[in-house]
Amino acid sequence: MTPGSEIRFVHKHMGLVPGWGGAARLVQIVGSRAALQLLSGAHGVDPERALHLGLSEGTLSSSDETGSLEEARAWLSQYTEGPASVIRAVKKVVTAGRELPLVAALRTEKDVFGTVWVGLPIWRHWLEDKSINDCQYIINILDILHTKLSPKQIID
Repeated sequence: MTPGSEIRFVHKHMGLVPGWGGAARLVQIVGSRAALQLLSGAHGVDPERALHLGLSEGTLSSSDETGSLEEARAWLSQYTEGPASVIRAVKKVVTAGRELPLVAALRTEKDVFGTVWVGLPIWRHWLEDKSINDCQYIINILDILHTKLSPKQIID
């Protein structure tokens, strides 16, 4: 959020309730009491209260459009940079952990791990960028695993 901005749930003034799971997600984020107050009161939530409720990760230091956009992009990049397949995999295992029973979530995690483990060239690239003396040894091991074992063999 930017300084001076607000979040406001105005659905009741429009004769509506949130759709497409918005109310259910709001309850998960802020709890039922706060969700009821936010939806029925339609009051504005400033950056400080939004942070307290878990609706915001923080307030940007810049309030002008250009500065805040650049600041938001920089903040977001820490979560979006990297291989798209790994970012999708992370989202999938987190969603499974939140929505599935533990045994099913663990199975999903194992299955998803197998899909990204084949990305050993990504590991090689990451390790080559590091200044650790043992990196070449690790790269050699990864090369052996990549050529000799399938992801299923590694997991099982």
